Amino acid sequence: FSLTFSALFTKTSRIKQIMRSAAKYKRLKLTARDVMKPMIALLSLNIIVLTVWTVIDPLEPEIIMSTQDRFGRPIDTHTVCSSRHYLIFMGILCAINLGSVLFSLIQAYQARNISTELSESAFIFRVLYIFLYGAFLAIPVLIIAREDAKAYYFVWVGLIFVICSSVLFLIFFPKILATRRKVPTATNLP
Repeated sequence: FSLTFSALFTKTSRIKQIMRSAAKYKRLKLTARDVMKPMIALLSLNIIVLTVWTVIDPLEPEIIMSTQDRFGRPIDTHTVCSSRHYLIFMGILCAINLGSVLFSLIQAYQARNISTELSESAFIFRVLYIFLYGAFLAIPVLIIAREDAKAYYFVWVGLIFVICSSVLFLIFFPKILATRRKVPTATNLP
């Protein structure tokens, strides 16, 4: 998640900086280090929170009996990992990652008028919109389906599939189509 959305954010941010400096007729040199700073910062924040969570309050398995026979023996069980401070750490992680998604939305909105050849901010905006829409639909269902392991797993798999598919189809598919439809010019003739 962090890598995908920070990459989308840094690409849009880079194009926006280049176009802003070009509008002022100033030369701008962006190095790979400049582009990687937000990605490293976001990834580092996630790693720090997850490490602190693991050290302070590690997840521990909890066996839940779904059904029992008439003698009280378990027929169906499933295991859930839980911790005492789950909501605090998940809240911090959600704040960091949703903050990056909202910041990416702002970047995509600000770069919306840049040529599609240089920037796919419209596609990034759509990916982020699909992500937020999917999350707002999936979160209540995840809360309701928390007790049913199969339904809970199915909703998570569906949400991950929608997010990954939207990134792949909306970011990479138009690029593939554009390269296949490219009209020959004097510079790329055989």
